[in-house]
Formats: sequence, structure tokens, C-alpha cells
Amino acid sequence: MWSWNPAAATELSLSERLDRADDRGFRYLLDKESEPPEPLAAPNDATEAGEPAEAVALFNEYRRRLEQLLGPSDDELPPPLPATDVPLPRDLSALYAVVDGDGGRGMLHGFGWFGLETLEHFADQDERWWVTRGWQRYVAPYAFLRDYGPPGAVRRLADHPAWIPFATDTFGDYLAVDMAPGPNGRLGQVILIGRSYYRGPVYVAPSVTELLRRHVDALASDRVQRDDDEGLWINAGDVSQYERQYDENCTLELTGRDAAPVSGLTAELRELSVHNAPWVDLRPVGAATALQKFSVRNVAGVDLSPLLGTPVEILDLGTDTIDLSGLQGHPTVSRVVLRSEKPIDLRPLASCPSLYALDLTDAPAADLSSLGQLTGLRYLRMQRPQWSHQAIPPGLAVAELAEEPLEERKHYWSFANAYKPRRPTLDDAVEWARQLTRNATDIVTITGRFKRR
Repeated sequence: MWSWNPAAATELSLSERLDRADDRGFRYLLDKESEPPEPLAAPNDATEAGEPAEAVALFNEYRRRLEQLLGPSDDELPPPLPATDVPLPRDLSALYAVVDGDGGRGMLHGFGWFGLETLEHFADQDERWWVTRGWQRYVAPYAFLRDYGPPGAVRRLADHPAWIPFATDTFGDYLAVDMAPGPNGRLGQVILIGRSYYRGPVYVAPSVTELLRRHVDALASDRVQRDDDEGLWINAGDVSQYERQYDENCTLELTGRDAAPVSGLTAELRELSVHNAPWVDLRPVGAATALQKFSVRNVAGVDLSPLLGTPVEILDLGTDTIDLSGLQGHPTVSRVVLRSEKPIDLRPLASCPSLYALDLTDAPAADLSSLGQLTGLRYLRMQRPQWSHQAIPPGLAVAELAEEPLEERKHYWSFANAYKPRRPTLDDAVEWARQLTRNATDIVTITGRFKRR
């Protein structure tokens, strides 16, 4: 970051670690190599759902039916290349033994099937330009990754070396075979990743074999449409159906009396939001066996202990009083945002082994004396007065100095001058970073004057 102080007109601050945050605040990077832990779990069924011989037979049937509709083509599909070292499911490997992709024809839901050379290119994670990596995952706009699909089928990751893109829509999105599925997934299942799927991967099919079967079934059932350019659209199902249905099937918002007790919970529910309720009874929440995120607003208080029976990871708590004792020892809680004007005892969070992110910006009265006990904390966001406390977690990777509420002047003559300048200022941020690190030698402040010509 470099920043110029216009008030002084002679001061310049340079730093690779200090930068503007997203809210007019500042961010200081303490550990550039750190990245958030992401849920990893091996599949319960380590077998593949696809069948090599069936996949090849379906592909040949697919080509035959296309030829019946469109007539013979003079353009042959690319001949096969020698086998690749990239680990692939057996059905996709068998298909590459027949042809080297579809030559850009878009045979799979309109996605062009790669030749092996292109597949090998995208098998290298460094070539996946769309992925947010490393410490930036702490502050990404959508740090909470969703799993669009059956619960536990796909790992909720930003990326994985065993996700192998094999087809593209040419707009930055890819069909990939998943060789590292979630606990309820299958090796070789097909997922969507890419530029449009920054909120999480999307489950498509249990195998490439099934993907081909859907296309053959669509042709056999005459589920096709021709466009004005004599192109053919095969209605083999909605490739993004799990993403499109997520809000309807996987999120629930409750208000008023519906929150006492909470109702409408299902095994597919991932995100539960409660607000504007006289009181909240979470005892039925155990029915939400896939719950990942819980938020509450404008509620007097809530007993959080029923959440111990859920795999919830993200908590955004905005209540009059906040009692964290019900979270004692919660194994999966990882990110917590607290919003209350009243004192909050943070000690129960020290017993949550997965906790790595905490936002206290809107909890000015939180007791910070136990912050040093949160040894697993990697991301912390607070306001300037809070950062003056000395009990800072030792393992922080990213610290954020949040924007402070506007402070009204006691006397002013116009609305334009009704408020004091926004804080934190650049000087505030430089001082904060130096106190945070007890030196911050990477921040260079240059003072001087420009010569007039």
C-alpha cells in the first residue's frame, strides 16, 4: 500500500502489509503464508460411480443420435492421445482412449470437452486464475463457502488439486471431475467450478457416465431445441440446479413467533436466520443436521447450547445480551461475529478448537482480557479503542482496524461540518500497526516538500 496524507501535503506512507480494508478501515498482514483451515473429510464410499465400458457405449450412442438429427459431419472428432499422468476417473480415462475431447463442439451441457493437453494445463492449480487463495480467504467477500448439492457430497473448498477441469463454457466456468469428494460423495463425481462459482462448487452428477446418460436420454425423448443458427440445444437437465434451488431448499429466515420455537427445519438446511423475535427457542435445531451458518438480529437473547448438536461453523450474533457459555467445546464453530452494546465474556470461545476468525467491531463492551487465550485465532477485526488492549492472540495472521461511527461535533454552523473527520485516519493506522507489531519496520513514512517548477 502507498498512501498520501493530503492534510500535510508532504507525507507519504509505503507498506506491503498495511492496506485499506473494505469498510474504510485498514488491514495489516502479519503472516502472508497463512490461510484459513478448510473442512477436509474423506468419502465414506471410496468407489467410483462411473463405468468405463458403459461410458464409451453411451458416448457412441450419443454421437449416433446426433448424426441422425444433424446429418453426417465432415469434421472428425480429435483422435486419442497417449494416456495422461493426471489422475482421472476410469470412465473419463476410457473416453480419452477413444477421442481427445470434442474439439470445442460443446457436447456436455454446452461445455466444450477439453483435449488432454488442455486438461493437463488446468490440472495445474497455478493456472486456475479464478481462485482466491492464501490469506485473502480470510477477507474474501464470501469467506463462507456453500456446498451446492446433497449434504456432504462436495467439500466446501475454494479449490482442490484433485478437482480436474475437463470442459468449459468458454466464459470462465468449468465442469470438473472431483477426485477428492466429501464424506457423502463419490470419486469421479462431476462438479461446476470457475469464475461464477466463487461462493462454492456445484454438484452436477455422480459420474461422467451419468452425465452422458442424461444426454442420450434427452435425445431419445426428443428433448431438443433448434435455434435460428441451426444449432441444437439438448435439454439434459439444469446443470446448475443445486445452486438455483439453494435459497429455497437450504436457507430459512424466521421472524416473530415463528422463532419460539424455531420451525421448518430440514436435513438440507444450511443457513438459519432469526430476527425481530420476542424470544428464540433453538431446541428443535438438531433436526438441521447439515446446518453451517446461524445468524440472529434484534432479539433479547438466545440459549446457544442446542447448537452443540449441529455442525454449525459460522455464527453472527446480534442480540441485546450475548451468553457464549452454550458454545463451550463446540467442535466446528470457526467464524464468529458479535454485535451487542453490553459486556460479553469471550472465555467460552477458547474451548472451540476450530475457531479462527472473530469480529468484535460492534461489540465495544466485550471483555478482551481473555483474547490472549484464543491461540487458534488467525483473523481479528476490532475498532481502534479495542486494539489498545494488550491481550492480543499470539497467532494472528490478519488484523483489521474497523471504521468508527461518525462523531458529531458539539458546535457546527452547517450540516457539511456536523461531524468530525472519519477515523481511523492513515496516521491512526500507522500507529496501530506499529503498536500491533511493536515495530512494523515495513512501514516507511516519507516527509518532505515538492519543489515548485
